[in-house]
Amino acid sequence: MSKVLVLAGGAVKGAYQAGVIRTLFESGFQPDAIYGISAGSLNASYLVNQFGMQAVEESPIDYAQAGKDLWDFWEMRITHPGSLFVPWSIFELGYTALVKKFKGLVDTSPLRNLVEDSLQMRNLHASPIALKVGAVNIIDGGIKYVDPSVDSFFSFLMASCAVPILMPVVNIGNNMNQNYLDGGLRNVSPICKAIEDGATEIVAISCHPEQIEGGNFDTGDLLALVDRVMDIAVNEILNADLQAAKMMNETKVNPVKIRSIRPVQPLQIDMQNFNKFDIRRLLELGFQVNC
Repeated sequence: MSKVLVLAGGAVKGAYQAGVIRTLFESGFQPDAIYGISAGSLNASYLVNQFGMQAVEESPIDYAQAGKDLWDFWEMRITHPGSLFVPWSIFELGYTALVKKFKGLVDTSPLRNLVEDSLQMRNLHASPIALKVGAVNIIDGGIKYVDPSVDSFFSFLMASCAVPILMPVVNIGNNMNQNYLDGGLRNVSPICKAIEDGATEIVAISCHPEQIEGGNFDTGDLLALVDRVMDIAVNEILNADLQAAKMMNETKVNPVKIRSIRPVQPLQIDMQNFNKFDIRRLLELGFQVNC
């Protein structure tokens, strides 16, 4: 393994990441593997699916086309909150909490349908570009990275994207010890994993700036509160991930070439109330990054 594209989490801010990826690929960067967490795992999986489709069609691997495909995926398929989730009714929330069968504040069936409609295991298996996504086992507390060769890969992908409390826990294989949530609980950016796996060059794209700013939201709005709390936690974990990678790299005889790309200012988007114009704005903001 040499070049690895590392994609951090960020929920719908992942549109910014998709914009950066498009300009990065058009500038000539050609990764041998893509690692993702949360929204980054969705972007990574979609890219690898496109590379696999090119391979199945016996076409040359076209990074720029895959980047454009990912842009189009966000612009055409993720146009409003209902593209990803639907809030449960007050009755359903109260009942599931009362009987101890809580399944998140929102129903993520739309996201599952989007994944299954947009990705094919045949393509993921055929891709010459490797893929790893991470999710956290909330029973033992550890993070697990998987590739498309594992059973229930789509479930692991859903788990990697499952924002705690907001989204339901994902059980794998009907095993009570295999319950997973967002990989960002441990690693927002899987950059250290890429170094451990032997990367010689890394481009890491994050959706959060180094410094978090004051939020403007209704603290009585539970969904907004969860989103804000996760933003604060994600910012801290991301900074720790990048610092850990820097320290790890300093101990290596042959240091890894690392480039970290992240927004200068917080990306503004309301996950409960966004539209196609908000997605387009983030895509274009990412595309303006000088790669």
